[in-house]
Amino acid sequence: MSSCIAILNATLVDGTGRPPLPESVVVIRSGWFEAVGQAGEVPVPGDVETIDATGRYLIPGLFDCHMHIVGGPYRAIKTLRDTLAMGLTTIAHVGGFRTGAEVAALRDAIEEGLVGPCSRLVAGAVVAATAGHVMGRTADGPWEIRKAVREQRAANIDFIKTASSGGFWAEHEECWWRDYTYEELEALVDEAHAVGKPVAVHAHTQPGLNNAIHTGADMIHHGAFIDEEALQGIAERNLFFIPTLRVTSERNIAIKEQAGRPWEARKMREAHAMHREGVRKARALGIRMGVGTDLPSTPPWRAGQTAVELLELAACGFSPMETIIAATRTSAECLGKAHELGTIEPGKRADLILLDANPLADLSILTEERHIRMVMKDGEVAIRR
Repeated sequence: MSSCIAILNATLVDGTGRPPLPESVVVIRSGWFEAVGQAGEVPVPGDVETIDATGRYLIPGLFDCHMHIVGGPYRAIKTLRDTLAMGLTTIAHVGGFRTGAEVAALRDAIEEGLVGPCSRLVAGAVVAATAGHVMGRTADGPWEIRKAVREQRAANIDFIKTASSGGFWAEHEECWWRDYTYEELEALVDEAHAVGKPVAVHAHTQPGLNNAIHTGADMIHHGAFIDEEALQGIAERNLFFIPTLRVTSERNIAIKEQAGRPWEARKMREAHAMHREGVRKARALGIRMGVGTDLPSTPPWRAGQTAVELLELAACGFSPMETIIAATRTSAECLGKAHELGTIEPGKRADLILLDANPLADLSILTEERHIRMVMKDGEVAIRR
């Protein structure tokens, strides 16, 4: 394939929030967007390979800011191929590998083109309390936690993941349980920030929510029982909120019941309404929300579930344009990648999806691969249907 490609005549939804641009021209050179605009305004280079996209729609590649890529590196590669096929060009791994070094090595192998085509991987590594909700490098007390963060830094991970409350997964665990103490979280966040590493915190309830917010965490994940105080704290500090509504969705509750996990279904059902009300309030407050699913790459996992999260956001009042922005630009900002990813603009890496129908009219098309006619990552056509 040519190092210079021009996609012509698609309706462009560029992820910035600007109105859709009909009859667009998108010029890609050596993996980067070179020029973007309307036909007649953007010159098409003479050395270009053209793709006629008349009647189709272009959007940026999608993000998932909360996935568990489990099962070791070989299964992970299969998972990341499947996610790319559904238009997910960037995924944040939030726990599942034995060490931070393993996930960082896979991230680098994908980036160097040694394996693929795969979704780009943002490498998170877990530092966890003994008997806490998340599993990873176990550490207790401020100084042991600082050492654990330093170990993950040595592995060159992208961010630290931890927990400040309980969760749904275990039968004998409740969401209101406190995980790390304030003192422990304070040490973790301070040590991570000292070397420029963001911190993502699993937090469903108080006091875990406030502990995460007031110790300076960058991303609050889940918030199934989030309250007004936590929402105000997130808004005042301009933090990111990744609500993972799929977790407490009716779809997932039914899956848990069918899988013989009634305790999970019970807890998720208790959270369902409050979780959605929290997201509605977060939207009204202007809180920056990224998209994450909390999907493990184990059965009944299916790659299109990130698009289901968009439908859940829409049910909480997000317009189709707002959901696409959440899954692209805002998620890129959340992961510190907005300088190079998240929108279709000159100077950014050429990640995009070509659709055969209008996502602003029907977001559900993103759940079906038949509507995803092409996926491009770094200027390379990875999927063409």
